[in-house]
Amino acid sequence: MSNNYQRAGIDTPSWTGRAENPYLRGVYASTVHETTAFDLEVTEGELPADLEGAYVRNGPNAVFEPSALYHWFDGDGMVHGVYFRDGKASYRSRFVRTDDLKAEEEAQRSLWPGIMGPFDFESGRSILKDTGNTDIIHHNGKLLATWYMCGDVHQLDPLTLDSRGKGDFGGKLQSKVSAHPKVDARTGELVYFTLSDEAPFMRYGVVSKDGELVHETPIDLPGPRASHDLTITENYTLLHDFPLFHDVELQRKIGHRVARFFPEIPSRFGVVPRHGGNDQVRWFEFEPTYVLHMVNAWEEGDWIIMDGCAQPDPSIKRRKEEGELASMLGYLRIKAHLHRWCMNLKTGETKESDLDDLNVEFCLPDTERYGSKTRYSYHQQLPVDGYTVEFHALVKYDHEDGTRTRYEYGEGNLASEAPFARRIGAKASDEDDGYVVTIMTNPGWKDYSECWIFRAQEIEKGPITKIKVPARIPPGFHAKWIRGDELWATS
Repeated sequence: MSNNYQRAGIDTPSWTGRAENPYLRGVYASTVHETTAFDLEVTEGELPADLEGAYVRNGPNAVFEPSALYHWFDGDGMVHGVYFRDGKASYRSRFVRTDDLKAEEEAQRSLWPGIMGPFDFESGRSILKDTGNTDIIHHNGKLLATWYMCGDVHQLDPLTLDSRGKGDFGGKLQSKVSAHPKVDARTGELVYFTLSDEAPFMRYGVVSKDGELVHETPIDLPGPRASHDLTITENYTLLHDFPLFHDVELQRKIGHRVARFFPEIPSRFGVVPRHGGNDQVRWFEFEPTYVLHMVNAWEEGDWIIMDGCAQPDPSIKRRKEEGELASMLGYLRIKAHLHRWCMNLKTGETKESDLDDLNVEFCLPDTERYGSKTRYSYHQQLPVDGYTVEFHALVKYDHEDGTRTRYEYGEGNLASEAPFARRIGAKASDEDDGYVVTIMTNPGWKDYSECWIFRAQEIEKGPITKIKVPARIPPGFHAKWIRGDELWATS
């Protein structure tokens, strides 16, 4: 933001007080100043001496008053980081300085209507604003902020969170990049896909550990799709094709995007060798569903096992009394549960089963084990019919014995996605020997938030440490843990 805007110290823009949209007021209202703070106050417990690194989280913060109906996904990206080093904690927040945000800063107003439209197809400008507000990935010494509709790769300094321009993967990137690339810790490769409303409807790519694009290929799909995630194993990538998608011609006719669920069409997963092409993709069919986020996938002999949060009926649940916001609010009433899909690469056999019935999403294993068999994962429990998206409890799953443990955050407390942080000195064989970290917010906290730290092996006992963060952090999207030896190696 401009220096004057920073110095103004504005916490909540004045226009949000007039908004009827729940995602523009209260705990969801934008925080429009950037903050740097050191020596954060520990209000409960102690900072673990064997925790060193950073918790970083992305999320939406609309800078300018929306010119049309506002969707929670429309806000400008802001990355928040809590850093742990030498027994102290610090905090930074910075906007993702996208080209589109810069254009709006120059105009001093909103220039894009948001995903609920109405879209202007004749302006010559992209119909949707690339906010870079969705995920945050650490790769090749850089933080990469991504966008859920597939967009530019926005590079950030891992230590300061300052924007460092767009990534082009060695000057070879010609397409956009999906929200959730996966980094394989064994090879250092980053794996991604991108979507388009025109053929080829999907492209699949691999970036080397040194940040250079080494492989990209078109993937045949029946039409435009709304895939959100992908999954990797040691040797393969799994591409997702679900029967929830929009009609491009209808979109142009009515001026906004409408996703429809087609329960007569199966879900499909395309298994492709890491550096394979379209002719090597093997598609496996399953029951119709939709999945925002997968936990992980791995190989067991001829089988690929994949766990994730399935939504058997992702159709929009509108309520008449919610008026013009009904589509957004209905779409965000997520009903998902832990599910398993199994594919046999030798026989073509498939199997699938529910692993639990609790309403959970925003699921993370130890992300350094992506593509290897993982026993544990950490999820957020959502209300079944909530008015807005709220993370009410932390849930840890044991994928081997099928059990779960749970900790409810308490009245009014709303968490963020909670990654696993391996403690210094932990044995590689002890998969859950470490901590789980999250950002907590509460409607009653007007000028601060908290960072909570749990022992991963006993989350049901609650946080062992609470840290006061001197900034109001609205609920957001995805988070990552970056190990200290990786983080400070780049300084």
